[in-house]
Amino acid sequence: MFKARLFANTTINNLREGDQVSVFKVITNDDILKFAELTGDYNPIHVESARNIVHGAFLNGLVSGIIGTKLPGAGTIVIEQNLTFPKPCYAGESVEVIVKIVSVRKIILCTYMCIANGEKVVLEGEAKLIRKML
Repeated sequence: MFKARLFANTTINNLREGDQVSVFKVITNDDILKFAELTGDYNPIHVESARNIVHGAFLNGLVSGIIGTKLPGAGTIVIEQNLTFPKPCYAGESVEVIVKIVSVRKIILCTYMCIANGEKVVLEGEAKLIRKML
Protein backbone atom coordinates (compact mmCIF):
# COMPACT_ATOMS: atom_id res chain seq x y z
CA MET A 1 0.00 0.00 0.00
CA PHE A 2 1.21 3.47 -0.86
CA LYS A 3 0.82 6.51 1.32
CA ALA A 4 1.44 9.81 -0.44
CA ARG A 5 2.00 13.42 0.57
CA LEU A 6 1.89 16.32 -1.88
CA PHE A 7 3.83 19.54 -1.23
CA ALA A 8 3.43 23.01 -2.77
CA ASN A 9 0.74 23.90 -5.31
CA THR A 10 1.16 21.11 -7.82
CA THR A 11 -1.43 20.56 -10.50
CA ILE A 12 -1.13 19.27 -14.01
CA ASN A 13 -1.56 22.81 -15.38
CA ASN A 14 0.50 24.65 -12.75
CA LEU A 15 3.91 23.01 -12.42
CA ARG A 16 6.49 25.08 -10.52
CA GLU A 17 10.09 24.83 -9.39
CA GLY A 18 10.20 23.48 -5.84
CA ASP A 19 7.06 21.35 -6.17
CA GLN A 20 7.59 18.04 -4.41
CA VAL A 21 5.80 14.73 -3.82
CA SER A 22 6.62 12.13 -1.21
CA VAL A 23 5.29 8.54 -1.26
CA PHE A 24 5.82 5.84 1.37
CA LYS A 25 5.99 2.09 0.72
CA VAL A 26 7.00 -0.87 2.85
CA ILE A 27 8.78 -3.26 0.48
CA THR A 28 8.02 -6.89 1.24
CA ASN A 29 9.77 -10.11 0.26
CA ASP A 30 6.69 -10.85 -1.84
CA ASP A 31 7.21 -7.55 -3.74
CA ILE A 32 10.81 -8.56 -4.46
CA LEU A 33 9.82 -12.05 -5.63
CA LYS A 34 7.10 -10.66 -7.93
CA PHE A 35 9.61 -8.22 -9.40
CA ALA A 36 12.10 -11.06 -9.92
CA GLU A 37 9.40 -13.05 -11.70
CA LEU A 38 8.54 -10.12 -13.98
CA THR A 39 12.16 -9.37 -14.88
CA GLY A 40 13.81 -12.78 -14.62
CA ASP A 41 16.37 -11.32 -12.20
CA TYR A 42 16.72 -14.12 -9.67
CA ASN A 43 20.15 -13.03 -8.44
CA PRO A 44 20.54 -14.77 -5.04
CA ILE A 45 21.17 -11.43 -3.30
CA HIS A 46 17.55 -10.59 -4.10
CA VAL A 47 15.76 -13.89 -3.55
CA GLU A 48 17.87 -16.32 -1.51
CA SER A 49 19.53 -14.19 1.14
CA ALA A 50 18.71 -13.97 4.84
CA ARG A 51 18.13 -10.26 4.10
CA ASN A 52 16.98 -9.94 0.49
CA ILE A 53 18.20 -6.76 -1.21
CA VAL A 54 15.58 -4.82 -3.16
CA HIS A 55 16.34 -4.62 -6.89
CA GLY A 56 17.59 -1.16 -7.87
CA ALA A 57 15.22 -1.21 -10.83
CA PHE A 58 12.33 -1.82 -8.43
CA LEU A 59 13.25 1.34 -6.49
CA ASN A 60 13.55 3.26 -9.75
CA GLY A 61 10.12 1.94 -10.71
CA LEU A 62 8.68 3.58 -7.59
CA VAL A 63 10.20 6.87 -8.76
CA SER A 64 8.71 6.29 -12.22
CA GLY A 65 5.29 5.75 -10.67
CA ILE A 66 5.41 9.19 -9.08
CA ILE A 67 6.75 10.92 -12.19
CA GLY A 68 4.08 9.39 -14.44
CA THR A 69 1.07 9.81 -12.16
CA LYS A 70 1.68 12.52 -9.57
CA LEU A 71 4.53 14.90 -10.41
CA PRO A 72 4.70 16.10 -13.13
CA GLY A 73 1.93 13.55 -13.87
CA ALA A 74 0.13 12.00 -16.80
CA GLY A 75 1.82 12.46 -20.16
CA THR A 76 5.33 12.76 -18.69
CA ILE A 77 8.15 11.06 -20.61
CA VAL A 78 11.62 10.48 -19.17
CA ILE A 79 14.26 11.42 -21.76
CA GLU A 80 17.37 11.15 -19.58
CA GLN A 81 18.08 9.73 -16.16
CA ASN A 82 21.06 9.41 -13.83
CA LEU A 83 20.89 7.48 -10.59
CA THR A 84 23.05 5.93 -7.90
CA PHE A 85 22.47 3.43 -5.10
CA PRO A 86 24.58 4.62 -2.13
CA LYS A 87 23.35 1.91 0.29
CA PRO A 88 21.33 -1.30 -0.06
CA CYS A 89 17.62 -1.45 0.66
CA TYR A 90 16.32 -4.65 2.28
CA ALA A 91 12.99 -6.45 2.31
CA GLY A 92 10.81 -5.19 5.13
CA GLU A 93 12.15 -1.65 5.08
CA SER A 94 9.86 1.36 4.78
CA VAL A 95 10.92 3.55 1.88
CA GLU A 96 10.06 7.19 1.32
CA VAL A 97 10.30 8.15 -2.35
CA ILE A 98 10.70 11.90 -2.91
CA VAL A 99 10.51 13.64 -6.30
CA LYS A 100 11.21 17.37 -6.54
CA ILE A 101 10.95 19.71 -9.53
CA VAL A 102 14.15 21.71 -9.98
CA SER A 103 13.54 23.49 -13.28
CA VAL A 104 10.47 24.00 -15.48
CA ARG A 105 11.15 24.84 -19.09
CA LYS A 106 10.63 22.93 -22.33
CA ILE A 107 12.60 20.19 -20.55
CA ILE A 108 11.70 19.67 -16.90
CA LEU A 109 14.49 18.75 -14.49
CA CYS A 110 13.66 16.80 -11.36
CA THR A 111 15.68 15.24 -8.57
CA TYR A 112 14.63 12.27 -6.50
CA MET A 113 15.68 9.99 -3.71
CA CYS A 114 14.55 6.93 -1.82
CA ILE A 115 15.18 6.95 1.92
CA ALA A 116 14.87 3.66 3.84
CA ASN A 117 13.57 3.73 7.40
CA GLY A 118 13.92 7.49 7.52
CA GLU A 119 17.69 7.30 7.80
CA LYS A 120 19.61 5.97 4.81
CA VAL A 121 19.56 7.05 1.17
CA VAL A 122 19.21 3.93 -1.00
CA LEU A 123 18.66 5.67 -4.35
CA GLU A 124 19.28 9.20 -5.55
CA GLY A 125 19.21 10.72 -8.97
CA GLU A 126 17.85 13.19 -11.43
CA ALA A 127 15.90 13.07 -14.65
CA LYS A 128 15.09 15.25 -17.62
CA LEU A 129 11.44 15.05 -18.58
CA ILE A 130 9.05 16.30 -21.21
CA ARG A 131 5.27 16.41 -21.00
CA LYS A 132 2.78 15.59 -23.69
CA MET A 133 -0.56 17.20 -23.00
CA LEU A 134 -3.25 14.56 -23.03
